[in-house]
Amino acid sequence: MDELSDDDLILMYAQGDADAFDVLFDRHHTSVYNFARLMLDGPEGAEEIMQEAFLAVARAAKRYEPRSRFRPWLMRIVRNLCLNRLQTERGRRRILAEGAMEGIELISREPAAPARIERDEDMAALQSAVRRLPERQREAIVLYAFEQMSYQEIGQVLGVPINTVKSLIHRARANLAGGLAQDTEGKTDGV
Repeated sequence: MDELSDDDLILMYAQGDADAFDVLFDRHHTSVYNFARLMLDGPEGAEEIMQEAFLAVARAAKRYEPRSRFRPWLMRIVRNLCLNRLQTERGRRRILAEGAMEGIELISREPAAPARIERDEDMAALQSAVRRLPERQREAIVLYAFEQMSYQEIGQVLGVPINTVKSLIHRARANLAGGLAQDTEGKTDGV
């Protein structure tokens, strides 16, 4: 089943094959969890959103129209669940606070201790800069950089045209560069 497309799997699930759903879950649960964690500021809500998202997929499986768009469709469900939760619990203005990106690890070999410390400091600075981005820029850059989604897929998730996605990512990169430069200046000034 691992060689089947997401569209094939969702159609198989809609026809009663529960194993197909398990494969979809295995393929996408980490991305769903990480995106929800970034949006919600913590693992507790992210776990619930992940469960709600896959429940929504299960409920909508028979209505799903395969067009090789499963992943953007899934991530849009996750995004909407997160936004609804934020709106009812805290309001949309407070999306990420300290610690939202902790626990997300880049896949790499462990470097030597000094290099690892420097990498950890760089990652903390990047996480801090990402948390300070405006909501739409943060969503776009997280989907692009962390989830490695295409501009078209991001546009589908956010419900915006590709040119808007390009602009959001361009502005996010510029803001991140500026934020990281300020963080670096602050470190050297304080030394």
